[in-house]
Amino acid sequence: MKILPMAILTAALGLAACQGGEKGGAQGGDPNAGLDVAIRSWHAELKTNDPQCKGRPDGEQCRAFEVACKGLRDVSPEEAAGGMSAKIGAAIGWEAWDSARSEYRPTSATAEFQKVGGEWKRLATGPVNLSTCVAS
Repeated sequence: MKILPMAILTAALGLAACQGGEKGGAQGGDPNAGLDVAIRSWHAELKTNDPQCKGRPDGEQCRAFEVACKGLRDVSPEEAAGGMSAKIGAAIGWEAWDSARSEYRPTSATAEFQKVGGEWKRLATGPVNLSTCVAS
C-alpha cells in the first residue's frame, strides 16, 4: 500500500507546481517559480531528519505526506527593499508511527518560504490555520 501515499504526495507537489512552476520565473513571470522545488526539499528533509521518521524500520516509517495548505503573505516595503519578492506560509502533514499505541498518528509541520534574490529560503513558523495558511 505504499503506492497510495506516494500518489497523494505526487498530486500535492503537482499542486505546488501550479503555484510555483519553474518556467517563467527566469523571465520575471511567476513570482512563485521554484516553490515546488523548495517544498520537495522540505519533504525530503522531514523524511530524513524528523525524529518521528528518522531511522524507522520497515512498517514504521512515516507515510502519507501531503501539503495541507499554502498561503501568500504580504511582503513589507522593508522586506522588498531587502530583495524579498515573495513570502508564502505552508503546512505539510503526514502519518508517523506511535510505538506506544502501535499505530500511525497524524502529525504536521509548518514553514514560511521567503524568496530573496531569486532563491527560496525556509524558516520555521508557528501554527497556521489550515484553511487559509495564515498564522493563527
